[in-house]
Amino acid sequence: MSSESRSPWEGELVARARDGDHDAFGELVRTHADRAYAIAMRMTGRPADAQDVVQESMIAAWQHLDAFTGGSSFNTWLTRIVINRCHNHRRGARFEAPLDAVDEGHDGLRLGGEWAGGPESAVIARARLAAVQEAILGLPFDQRAALVLHTVAGCSHAESAKTLGISEAAARVRVHRARAALVERLRDWR
Repeated sequence: MSSESRSPWEGELVARARDGDHDAFGELVRTHADRAYAIAMRMTGRPADAQDVVQESMIAAWQHLDAFTGGSSFNTWLTRIVINRCHNHRRGARFEAPLDAVDEGHDGLRLGGEWAGGPESAVIARARLAAVQEAILGLPFDQRAALVLHTVAGCSHAESAKTLGISEAAARVRVHRARAALVERLRDWR
């Protein structure tokens, strides 16, 4: 589903939340929290940092809901807040990719609670994921944001551009440069 899709239901929730309906805002949070966390996790590299960023973003969204004009989807607006919070959070912390921060549930190697290929495959998969996460965290912030929006969040280049406040061409260039840098950084990984 496109991040720009808007439903009348979501518009109604936003309107009710603007009127002070905490339950309506809670439903918006439940709808968008997983995606916000996935973006924050890939931007920060640490579950605790990602949780902090999402919590700060949700608080900011609630406090500034009147600033949401509806010119984009609520999801795009919230994603912009998450990216901005990641940028602010990055200034105050040095990001590292600890092995335990790697999301084991999305590597495609777990089958029914067991690792496909045995323990050796599990170690290699974790190391590969850690190397990729470290490489992503080593990208310049603008490239990392464009790449995460495009690949993790599934945004089109146009949606990424709108979220980041740049042109679609600039979004394409940032994703291309990020991918090229990742290929270079991971070239010698074995």
